[in-house]
Amino acid sequence: MAQYQGKPAYTQVADDIRQRILDGALQSGDRLPSESELMNDYGVSRIVVRMAMEALQNEGLVVKQQGRGTFVREQRPLRKRISGDLYGKRPTSSPMRRQTEAEGRRSEWEYQTRRTAATKAVAERLGITPGDDVVRTTYRFFADDEPVMLSTSYEPHALIAGTPVEQPEGGPITGVVPRMDAIGQHITHVTEDVNARAPRPYEVEQLEIAPGIPVVTITRTYYVGERPVETCDIVVAADRYTLSYTIPIPSFTESTQEES
Repeated sequence: MAQYQGKPAYTQVADDIRQRILDGALQSGDRLPSESELMNDYGVSRIVVRMAMEALQNEGLVVKQQGRGTFVREQRPLRKRISGDLYGKRPTSSPMRRQTEAEGRRSEWEYQTRRTAATKAVAERLGITPGDDVVRTTYRFFADDEPVMLSTSYEPHALIAGTPVEQPEGGPITGVVPRMDAIGQHITHVTEDVNARAPRPYEVEQLEIAPGIPVVTITRTYYVGERPVETCDIVVAADRYTLSYTIPIPSFTESTQEES
């Protein structure tokens, strides 16, 4: 192993193994050499090998299997979580269900709905007063029994109270846009703010996230004109989806007409 001044030995070991994985010399499912073999290969102590393996595990590159050893973790291909053109056509059902089934996978979800008081943050997003009643629904979405997304949505109770869509999942219509259409609230646009962060413990459990995998978070808000009618917080594991946006550009003719 080449020695680099000022670079810890475990980092050098991790760097070498990482490069072998990225180059394809070590592929998904391959078993790494044992601790003793790595100690001999790199001329380092057992603690150095263990620290290197921990670093690679935290990056999501390897996984330890009790009694079997350490293996290169499957780098599953990213599935498109089409977001920017999710509403290229006005939907008549849940867009998540439509997208999952378009991939040839079975779509299922579990949910809980309750009426609660809006926090300050939620009230700001919905343009209501903190403490106003909102309908909160938490979801966990599955594709072929694999948990793929968490979502928590909030709707002003005053907007949907007494209507057929008061319960987001309790009626014949699902999906925000068709539900709002049914009560005369025709959504005009959707905004999204996308971030990435480390997963929280309950997210790791519910999404079955491997060590070292971050999550992508999406704050999505639906509007009727300037009025927000629903806002939601979406969480997906970063190794399962890539966000794919289609952004329409006004035609040259339209642009020149506006400027004249």
